Amino acid sequence: MNAPARFFVKSIAIGFTVLLVVAAPLVLSSQDQSNQASQEEKEKQQPKITEEILVVGKAPKDVALATVTEIGKTTIEALKPRDLAEALKFATGVAVTVGNKDEYTLKIRGIDSKRIALLVDGVPVVEPYYGSFDLKTVSAGQIESLQVTKGPSSVLYGPNTMGGIVNVITRRPSQEPFLSLSTSLGDRTTRSLGLDSSAQWKNLGFVGTALYQGSDGFVYDAPKLGRTNRSNSDYERLNLNAKLYYIPSSRTEFMVNAGYYTSAYGMPPDLISKPRYWRFKNWDRASLNAGGYTALGDKSTFRFRAFYVNYQNSLDWYNDAQFQIRQSESAFDNSVYGLFGLGDLYLNDWNSLKVSLYYQKDKARTQDDLGSPWTEFDQGTFSLAAEDHVTLLEDWKLIAGASWDRLSKFEGSASAKLNPLIGVKYAPGDDFEAHLSFSGKSKFPNMRALYSPSSGNPALLSERAQSWELGATYNKAFYLSGAVFVNTLRDMIDTVLLPDGTRQYRNIGKAHVNGAEIQVQKAWPAVQLSLNYTYLDHKNESDDRPLDVLSDHNLNFEVRIKPLKTLNFSVFGLYASKSYWYDTGTRTLLDIPSYWTLDAVASYGFSIAEIFVKIANLMDEYYYTEPGFPWRGRTFEAGCSIRVF
Repeated sequence: MNAPARFFVKSIAIGFTVLLVVAAPLVLSSQDQSNQASQEEKEKQQPKITEEILVVGKAPKDVALATVTEIGKTTIEALKPRDLAEALKFATGVAVTVGNKDEYTLKIRGIDSKRIALLVDGVPVVEPYYGSFDLKTVSAGQIESLQVTKGPSSVLYGPNTMGGIVNVITRRPSQEPFLSLSTSLGDRTTRSLGLDSSAQWKNLGFVGTALYQGSDGFVYDAPKLGRTNRSNSDYERLNLNAKLYYIPSSRTEFMVNAGYYTSAYGMPPDLISKPRYWRFKNWDRASLNAGGYTALGDKSTFRFRAFYVNYQNSLDWYNDAQFQIRQSESAFDNSVYGLFGLGDLYLNDWNSLKVSLYYQKDKARTQDDLGSPWTEFDQGTFSLAAEDHVTLLEDWKLIAGASWDRLSKFEGSASAKLNPLIGVKYAPGDDFEAHLSFSGKSKFPNMRALYSPSSGNPALLSERAQSWELGATYNKAFYLSGAVFVNTLRDMIDTVLLPDGTRQYRNIGKAHVNGAEIQVQKAWPAVQLSLNYTYLDHKNESDDRPLDVLSDHNLNFEVRIKPLKTLNFSVFGLYASKSYWYDTGTRTLLDIPSYWTLDAVASYGFSIAEIFVKIANLMDEYYYTEPGFPWRGRTFEAGCSIRVF
């Protein structure tokens, strides 16, 4: 897509979003409300799954072969997170880390983010050149729920889901029109100002959000020095998002979604190794997608989507800590576009077939410095999958499927992989299920590993993994979910030092990540408790050492107390045992000490407003998940939201 076309799509995304966020609720709120009763009935009948790749059942008998942790709206609202990193921080089997370039990434059951798919309403949000994502670029203000899929996931999700899938489900239209304003203020002038709107009228629905966030940085409790300002940790962000729905019947739904995210921020320097003084002059993302859902007959369905996402950023490199002498300004202009379709076909009472078709085109344009020539790469990914669900007996189900995934490279021969899935599920009733599953997964190399002028290798093979899981879920008097899992990884990609002193990406790595996890929840009228524990047995078999930034033991909990209908107290806790980091420069294994951290939130609701106070890192713990990059110390934040109508 050429520059004028990219500008046109970006302008449409921004203009569409701004128009709908501001104007739609005002227009729709003024319409006749006489159809409210029929709309309530329609609300109950609507499938509400346009944003999902697969429908995740709430009852144990409906859960998938893989373990799916769902974080609902109530938990997200209680936590008061600023972005996706904070929303996922206390999830079972998830470890959020921050390090070089101030990127907030995650590991799911020990497998890092470059092998994980991040979806927002089913659309991939992965920067194509590095094959990575930054959790802080997804605002928490628009999130309705989160689905974290672990283990042998469905083949219908497409390629590159070796480590798991995070699907962010954003809000859908509410039954009644509303417009609300929110604001907050915290330490170091950390501030936010947001607008939320939603409306339905006849067959039309709308949701829109606008959120500004900014900060002068953060403070951490440095050993021997006490509370210290973290240099170059300031940021400014603006996030706009809008969804427009047309729902002609309870069997069909169409949606158009536009979003624009723009930011500028500093990257705190490494406190251990040689510091780099970098700032993103701009880090922007514009997206536009359209699709929907329709019933095929009485019991079959079809979902479809086309999408386009563009990433533009400019990175300034400085020679000094005062950011006065600029060395260079590199730039990226990368885009992802594609489409997918998913059919859920009812064959008979004991057999259903699910099929999917997925295509994605990645384009990268990079510039080392202003005035330098642009380097361009592109590649395409295609996936065709089928998954058969067969009821063997009344309580037993067999699920088997496979996906054929193909990568068309910019240089070198195309690569294709067949990835299987098979499992058996036992569900004797609505309250209990157990499953045993196996999958083979592959991960195509990212464009940097394939085509980088300094270290690329077009002959790279796909990374491979085999995953086993034995899991069970019970949900009656309380909620209990657990799993034992085994993951083996082969042909992992990393750089090696060549005899001439340069580095090149090679398939050299072998590793395993085995373990177990358990989640327990219990709710009473005024108290809700949640306790999650994950154990990992992991090893880099190629280098005979532990994998980086993986604690053997992770424990997190949540306590929510509601003494009054409008008063809430929440405490979130996290403990991680000692982990390790291999320093490639010194070729030494560094210790990352164990840590624990607490967040506390109190909120009080009025008829049209809510106020809250949040203290993050309550004990002012000094900790880091990657050496040289400490997390924020204790921070205070207070805010409120007001419903205009």
